[in-house]
Amino acid sequence: MRVVIIGGSHAGIAAARHLKKIDPSVEVLIIERTNILGYMGSSLNLYLEGVITDLAEARTVTPGQLVAEKINVLLNTEVTEILPEQKEVVFSIKTGQNQTKDSIFYDDLILAMGSSQYQTDFSLQSEREITNYKTLPQAEQAVDTIRSADKIAIIGAGLIGFELVETLAHLKKEIYLVDRMDSVLFRYFDDEITQRLLESLPDNVHVILNSNVKEIQLDEKDNVAGILLTNEKILSCDAVVFAINPRPNISLVADHLAINMDGTLNTNEYLQTSDPAIYAVGDLVSIHFNESSSSIYVPLVTNAYRTGMIAASNILLPEKIAFPKVQRTVVTELFNSYLASTGINEEEAPYYGFQVSSVAKTYTREHLFAKDEKFELTLKLVFDQKSKQIMGGQLMTSSREQVEMINTLSTLITMQADLNQLTTMDFYFNPKLSLPLHFLNDLAMEGLIIQ
Repeated sequence: MRVVIIGGSHAGIAAARHLKKIDPSVEVLIIERTNILGYMGSSLNLYLEGVITDLAEARTVTPGQLVAEKINVLLNTEVTEILPEQKEVVFSIKTGQNQTKDSIFYDDLILAMGSSQYQTDFSLQSEREITNYKTLPQAEQAVDTIRSADKIAIIGAGLIGFELVETLAHLKKEIYLVDRMDSVLFRYFDDEITQRLLESLPDNVHVILNSNVKEIQLDEKDNVAGILLTNEKILSCDAVVFAINPRPNISLVADHLAINMDGTLNTNEYLQTSDPAIYAVGDLVSIHFNESSSSIYVPLVTNAYRTGMIAASNILLPEKIAFPKVQRTVVTELFNSYLASTGINEEEAPYYGFQVSSVAKTYTREHLFAKDEKFELTLKLVFDQKSKQIMGGQLMTSSREQVEMINTLSTLITMQADLNQLTTMDFYFNPKLSLPLHFLNDLAMEGLIIQ
């Protein structure tokens, strides 16, 4: 049996390894158009902060490691055509200046082409001057652009944008963070968290909300000179960085498979496309979110790994595994604080038809005999008004150890726990490690009292 995987993305690698784990005899081939496998798109920050010394280090696996696991890999190989009726993949291998055309047949095909930065409506010359950094070549070019710039406009105040803001703030750059929404970190955090974050920003970071970029202004040498906003305000800058969610790479199969309204590939619960022999994973698919009946596009590495493993399981195992609803759980570190979110936030709940309430509280003691006055934890629960079922949770803390609590909240949401259950849930107590009443017990009780 042969499984062909198009794309050496995180999802594609996870699928390949899981296929081999289930059945070492299955033939697995990854076809990747570049020479890099499993590149981590957020690595520009790590490089600029000195965490890694070479951008090429920022990958989860090497071709040699996969070959050692008996996974075949074709790099610098572009798939040019898929022939579903024949179950054939046609590709072109680049060797120096030469192109060699070949094809291979498959029993099952996994699409893992990943995503690319969103295209804009700007002029072609302006597009060329926009700095993206999702791929390794883009990141390498972005390093030179960012280091030579003094004033940088970052488009997109989501997690991607904010993580870059922190990095550049430490490099003493003047930063303008622009977003069309009226709040930062939209979809992940509500005001109780974001306002505390905004208060911690240094003076060289300027947040501009409710604004879209209308035009990128270039000087006489076609270098970036500034951006024109839709309110006609002009911001002078030396570089423009796009830090917005990417879009799925589906052009290869757009004529063969069913496509969703959001541009993702339509799949069933087992990640099969409209062709049962073709699976789609990672950034190519939308996922079922929380208790809503909606699917959303959440291009996270965690989702990529899970979709890859589930697709592999459904190809080889007799009992099919449905991809579960997810809680969109994220964690980040920004300006000396850890932020985490899971499930639905209060601001977006009405869009999904939910009537929710919330409770938030800030704690300043970590354990009974605490002497560290710097400890702080702001915790928020979002829950259904009638049933008190927990729908979402958020936290912001100075303590790395408390971040793990977001996984507990994600589990509680998935298990459809309510405030009554959380109030009496069994958590440990040790006077040197905790308070007699766990933060979650206490906050759930607060939620029941205020209603």
